[in-house]
Amino acid sequence: MATKTLVPIDLSDMETSGKVLAAGIDHARHAKSNLVAMAVVPNLITGIDFRYAIRGEMGGSEEYDLKAIVQDTLDRLNEVVAEHMPKGMKAESIVRHGSVYEQILQVAEEIEADQIVMGAHRPGLSDYLIGPNTARVVRHAKCSVNVVRL
Repeated sequence: MATKTLVPIDLSDMETSGKVLAAGIDHARHAKSNLVAMAVVPNLITGIDFRYAIRGEMGGSEEYDLKAIVQDTLDRLNEVVAEHMPKGMKAESIVRHGSVYEQILQVAEEIEADQIVMGAHRPGLSDYLIGPNTARVVRHAKCSVNVVRL
């Protein structure tokens, strides 16, 4: 059975996501595992109806087509993966919507990932621990997690 390396990336921060993806590719190559790149369309502000959240101040409209947003994200993820993949190496792409860490953990279980490779920014004065999504994934994942310091 082939092993799988899950690499969640943030498409809104390609400088750091490129480094995470490179680390994931390197791990998958050395482990001879299949690479699964992932992006999550996060939930909007909790406790606020999305129609109010995307109207007005956020410059949105009442029309909020989640399926179209997820598809656009998948198209962008496929472009990014294609740009970074070495010749002869293939990857699968998955996009989910919801809580970032919950979706990462769920996909890791679904695909039976052997390793998750994800990033954590270097701590600043206001945040001396790894990010909350990375910390939650590290605590709750049923497989190994490689944290790439950025």
